[in-house]
Amino acid sequence: MASVSKSPTVENPPLAPLVPLLSQKFNITDINEDVVKWNKEWEAAIASSSAANMIKEVYHTFDDSLVTSDDLVDFHSSLRELQEVVAQNLRIIYHNGRFNIIWVLLNTSEQKRHILAGLNKASEADTIWAQDCRALCSEIIVSNFLSQSGKGFIDFLDRTYEVLKSSEMPVFLPNPWWEQASDDLDLSNPSWKEASNESSTNPRSKVVFEVATIERNRFIGNFVLSSVSSIANDIVHHSEGMKDVLDIVEHSNHEDKPLIRCDNCTKMPEEIELGVRFMVCSACKSKLAFEVHYCSRTCQEKDWLVHKRACGKKRVSKGLTGTKVDSLWAFNDHISDMVRTYQTSRNGTIAPRDIGLGAPTGKRSPAAQRQAEMLEADKDVDYFLFTASGEPVRFMIDDPVVKTFFRTVRGFVMRPDIGVEVMAEFILKFMSKYPGLSRDIILAQLYEEYGDDVLVVWEWEHPPGMETAIESEAKNFSKVFGPLVRMSMDIFVQKRGTLG
Repeated sequence: MASVSKSPTVENPPLAPLVPLLSQKFNITDINEDVVKWNKEWEAAIASSSAANMIKEVYHTFDDSLVTSDDLVDFHSSLRELQEVVAQNLRIIYHNGRFNIIWVLLNTSEQKRHILAGLNKASEADTIWAQDCRALCSEIIVSNFLSQSGKGFIDFLDRTYEVLKSSEMPVFLPNPWWEQASDDLDLSNPSWKEASNESSTNPRSKVVFEVATIERNRFIGNFVLSSVSSIANDIVHHSEGMKDVLDIVEHSNHEDKPLIRCDNCTKMPEEIELGVRFMVCSACKSKLAFEVHYCSRTCQEKDWLVHKRACGKKRVSKGLTGTKVDSLWAFNDHISDMVRTYQTSRNGTIAPRDIGLGAPTGKRSPAAQRQAEMLEADKDVDYFLFTASGEPVRFMIDDPVVKTFFRTVRGFVMRPDIGVEVMAEFILKFMSKYPGLSRDIILAQLYEEYGDDVLVVWEWEHPPGMETAIESEAKNFSKVFGPLVRMSMDIFVQKRGTLG
């Protein structure tokens, strides 16, 4: 992967860093003592205040009469130079095609480490208000960046790149919270200083808002550059937290870039005709930096009844498989297809307990129907086995990844492509010697439930002790999707079989 450039050396206007009034006002922890606590306190401070109030606070230490028109030109020039470097580096990582995949596969703690490293470096950068510039950036919320396995951060980078890549002038990144300050401050009203009990003959000007806007965008630019550099450095040096992810990416088949699909008919360009050019909703692209594709005017008109509710107002996607909005767009294997069907929590993790049975492709036998009803009634159990006397045994798997994969197979046991034999070999391996059970007893139950003759052939070809298909697939699943899986810790059982 190409290396990422370091932040450019830019000579700013001769204004020394000012007293960190906001850090003092909100009693922010020293970033060098605890960067996690430092960021949480800033996020809380931002959530409890408006951009206008933040600007009024920093104005106490800022004399806008010292800022000349030449100074403003230098400020703009400095910002644009930084933004060009940011856009260049984002272009490099996007061209490489692996960055998004690597990021999504990283575990949450590693993702958080890189984000906080970016914030740390941005706070050390040469800006007027130093770390107080953090107070001007409401869109930087770590929990949002970590949502959906890190897709929130990718979306943030995408929006930033879309804004920065096409301009030759300094660009102010859009943010409603910040833009509201222009109205709240009433920049045309000369009495705004007096409202803060300031006595000054200097009328209120737009200079302070403009400088604050520039510094806000400098902080975001430095944050993006530093966080991406931190990730790239780990990739280049195969750091400890990156090794497993790089092994997966380098030894698996994956798409180099997201697919483009029509939001109405879902077809890709190659499914229509050679050389076809898809249309993009102009309102969503210009106002939201969000692309909604259509293969034709006809499809756009058909989709309008649905799309018009969010057009240009909110980033709403149908989540088409393989497209940019699909967090697993790089993967086209059967495991990824299974993961796409899983229910996830708000932070993007998978709860194995919530993976149900799925709809059968045929009529269940009375025995299989009893199994289904018992599993629906007790969602902590992975499978019910029965002793010779009919006493139920609650089979439960401890490992969350194996549990997830077993339940996926369980949901497909009545489909021809994933047969009952896959589930059978796993249950037999771990439960044949359980008190009250045996290989023959378990097989007899499965015959009654599924009547699958393939079990007879399978039984001869798969002697006890071999690694099961579920175990093998779970190993690969764990490498790729392990960070997505969580498991409830309050499961108490009366009778169970366990897999450590």
